[in-house]
Amino acid sequence: MEEKAIVIFFQGNKKIEAIRKKYDPFYKEVKTHLTLVYPFNNINPKKLKKHIISSLSTKKSFKVVLNGFQNSSKDYYLYLLVKKGKSKIINLYHKLNSGVLRGFENKDMKKFIPHVTLGIFKDKKDISRARKELRNIKIATDFTIDKISLLTFKKGRKIKARKDFKLDKKI
Repeated sequence: MEEKAIVIFFQGNKKIEAIRKKYDPFYKEVKTHLTLVYPFNNINPKKLKKHIISSLSTKKSFKVVLNGFQNSSKDYYLYLLVKKGKSKIINLYHKLNSGVLRGFENKDMKKFIPHVTLGIFKDKKDISRARKELRNIKIATDFTIDKISLLTFKKGRKIKARKDFKLDKKI
């Protein structure tokens, strides 16, 4: 059974890429991204496409600034946080995680936190060590979101297919 997810890809800067390469075991499989709909399956492709297009119908492209770290509340993930554009991403998240995609929210994240996962660790000690290494690193970056991507995965989280959906013109 193929899993799908909806993400926002962006060109990470050298610091983000170096951190992900060191701490994210999925660095090679999936480029730097922000997840909007966590892995799901068994959705009719026509209904899914219609839902995505409908969810984006009133959305315009917008600017995002990433800056600051946070640990996940469950497990041991290290996040790079969205500082500017956060409310627009949250709105997009809620629109997409409705209708045919209702119920695929991240169950470990009671309230959605727009973020880029920088690393996945096996315990509190490892994530604390990484945070100490990163405490003096400034990695603020900005980019414009003008499309989202529907991903289909093979086994092992390798991307089998990608379909982009554009947001309307910039504001």
